[in-house]
Amino acid sequence: MPSLRDATKARAGKKAAKRVAKPPKAAKPAKTSTPAKSGSTPTTTITPTKGNAIASVTVPGLPSLIPDQIAAQMPQFSPESYQVSDPLNPPTSIPQVSQTDYDVREGIYQGGIRALKLTGLGFDLTREKFTVIGKQAKAFGAGIKAATALEAVKGDYLDYQSQVENTSQKSIALGTNQHKTTVDQTKAGYSEQEMNEKLEQARIAADLASEQTREKQSSLDQFRKQLTGLVAAK
Repeated sequence: MPSLRDATKARAGKKAAKRVAKPPKAAKPAKTSTPAKSGSTPTTTITPTKGNAIASVTVPGLPSLIPDQIAAQMPQFSPESYQVSDPLNPPTSIPQVSQTDYDVREGIYQGGIRALKLTGLGFDLTREKFTVIGKQAKAFGAGIKAATALEAVKGDYLDYQSQVENTSQKSIALGTNQHKTTVDQTKAGYSEQEMNEKLEQARIAADLASEQTREKQSSLDQFRKQLTGLVAAK
């Protein structure tokens, strides 16, 4: 006949088996902000806390995590369930798992760890992608600034070409005016020489006329003398 002690151990073993077989309670998921509707502009919600100057900021699309939420995300663990008074006679109430269940659940945990590692790598890749996008934007902006500078230089070059043409036209006009001045100066010299020659010709004509006048006056005087002599002879 089983003793009272054996019956107590049997009941404790059944309770331990039930606790092991019973799945742990799922941790409450952390509250996340509701994503903004398509087409609307996400806004940052700032909720002032009472009693201090620190504000709680909720960023759309970013999970929320505060110290008050950490306990809800931790696995259930009761250290007192593993209390052992006599190391040579451990109580049967200690939570236990069979080797088969251990292997199965270890595989689940290992799979979850691998999934989290892959998710982390995905975030690492996304971070690098955003970094490259930022560098691409900076490079694109630098290209736009360079293109703007090039267009400004082209405008300056066209202004220079226009100024060269204006200078060439002014140079041509200056050359024409200089040639006209030279021609006018030469013509003025010839005109002056022509007037001097005409003046000299007029002087010579005047001298010739004077000589002719004197000759005629002399002839007239001789003719008068002859007339006077003839009259006296009669």
